[in-house]
Amino acid sequence: MDYSEYLSDASPSSTATIKALAEQALWKYTSVFLAQPFDVAKTVLQVRAPGTGQPSQTTSGNRFRAIETRPRAEQHLPYDEDSSDSEYDSPSYFTSTAPSGLTPPRKPRARRRQGSPDHDAYSDAALSPPPQGPPRPSPHNLDIKSPSSLMAVLSNLWQKEGAWGIFKGTNSTYFHSILLSTIASFTRSFFAAIFAVPDPSLSFQISLTSGLVGGLDILSSPAPMASLAIAVSAAGIAGVLLAPLDIARTKLMLTPSTHPPRSVVPTLNSLSSWILPWSIAPVTFLHWTLPTFMSASLPLFLRSKLRLDPVTNPTIYSVATIIGQGLEFGVKLPIETVLRRGQMQVAQVAGKGPAVQTVVEVGPYEGLIGTMRSIVYEEGERSIKPAPVKSTAASRLARPVRDPERRKGEGFEGLWRGWR
Repeated sequence: MDYSEYLSDASPSSTATIKALAEQALWKYTSVFLAQPFDVAKTVLQVRAPGTGQPSQTTSGNRFRAIETRPRAEQHLPYDEDSSDSEYDSPSYFTSTAPSGLTPPRKPRARRRQGSPDHDAYSDAALSPPPQGPPRPSPHNLDIKSPSSLMAVLSNLWQKEGAWGIFKGTNSTYFHSILLSTIASFTRSFFAAIFAVPDPSLSFQISLTSGLVGGLDILSSPAPMASLAIAVSAAGIAGVLLAPLDIARTKLMLTPSTHPPRSVVPTLNSLSSWILPWSIAPVTFLHWTLPTFMSASLPLFLRSKLRLDPVTNPTIYSVATIIGQGLEFGVKLPIETVLRRGQMQVAQVAGKGPAVQTVVEVGPYEGLIGTMRSIVYEEGERSIKPAPVKSTAASRLARPVRDPERRKGEGFEGLWRGWR
């Protein structure tokens, strides 16, 4: 049989193949490079522990605090108290030289307020050593005024470290994205061949279906649930295998650009092990499998439950897909916040060499539920507006304005850091 009419006459040469691969690699690196500043700022906000303390007063203010709290009539400096009494004790040089016997001896006057509580309070405040203030922050620490703004973090990084500060970890991010897609594709194809189901990454539907859900199509599979399980398992395995590279990437983003090592391989060697620690294994697996599950199962849900098809209802299908992607991002961000903290804890505790210095103070990691609870109820402070009270116009004028109530914890808003 002649298949010439079905096959292309000119097959791509090796030069054309290499050129296509080079163009694809350049396009991928450019996209990673442009998105890296926002990824760095988001990571800084996710691991940052909000400060709750206020700056202490100066030494001079502490020294004279006891004097300032006393009544104005009694606010005397140390030499004032002695000067009021010393006039009776000092000798007089302008009196007559009569014998001392003709003049009755004058009884020395006791010093005033020698044992008074105010005098003791001042003496204790003046003689006590000044309190030690908080330690001076590192010159590499960021002074973030708005704890939920990406632009504020980018501005601080630019002022502290320049252009190198906002593009930290670009190479590691590029290698991680390339290896993640390669390992996930290989694992999907391997499992699909073993279980005799179509590869979910090979779409036989129109491009609209695969283009909006990450390139995975399970609608054309004879066993949609098996294809879904294969896709989710492949994403989880790829994420677990590349967890050390992901930890090194996070470490490069959060350490100052002037502190070595700054390359991918030396940073990996600084870790204690290239095996994923068990303390962050559940969070890592959930972080990579849950978004894949939501994106791959969305077409199946739209067709089986809502009767939406990309051919008959393209507009409604596209809107529903965009809404599903927003929901996926909202579910992924809190888990990613917990994962970044766990990765930095692993890099700091189990690392080799000197102590790891970060651009912000890293928040605690206590597992998935414990870290989320710490962010919501323990870290930082949030203001709550008082409930409105119904009142008349006269009472509204007489009543003072109530200040917002301060409560501990950032609330549920703290779980979605770095989205704006």
